Amino acid sequence: MVVFDAIICDPPYGVRAGGRKSGGRKLLKGVIGPYTVPDDKRTDHIPSTAAYSLAECVHDLLDVAAKMLVMGGRLVYFYPVLREDDSTETHFPEHPCFKLIATCEQILSLRYSRVLLTMVKIGPYTEEIAETARLKHLEFKENHLKWLEEGNLHAAVFSSADPQLGDAGDSKSSKDSKPKYRGKYV
Repeated sequence: MVVFDAIICDPPYGVRAGGRKSGGRKLLKGVIGPYTVPDDKRTDHIPSTAAYSLAECVHDLLDVAAKMLVMGGRLVYFYPVLREDDSTETHFPEHPCFKLIATCEQILSLRYSRVLLTMVKIGPYTEEIAETARLKHLEFKENHLKWLEEGNLHAAVFSSADPQLGDAGDSKSSKDSKPKYRGKYV
């Protein structure tokens, strides 16, 4: 069902708060089947949730966008990038229905930034495309997303900083320096 000209979003990457999805672990793993909350418990019911990694969230975003965007429609979303990587080439998620047409980096700290990705829908969504996209997602997750899995990005962003250089340009002694943290609650 194609209904949207554009989808614009900022998915949770797990730096401040991790992503959650409805269903709970047992339901999502297939241990228990779907259930309906009885009418008498609906007013106070709090649904179960489970962790939702960025890799899984972006895969679902690309899949939904491929189904719901009109041909030529735009998908625009932020994607986190570690700035410490020695590699000069950054890999972004791909989908057979989309072509990456623009990127714009927003530097958030010395350690990481986020990139605004703009993709345009170039092909129709089919079951074969969905399977190809799933395989690309698994390959991307295996080769490029180790740091994005639950907790790794948060740890990279909020780990202690390198010792500051003193006035003379030499490193402060380890006795005098205290670790500097990049967060209010770390």
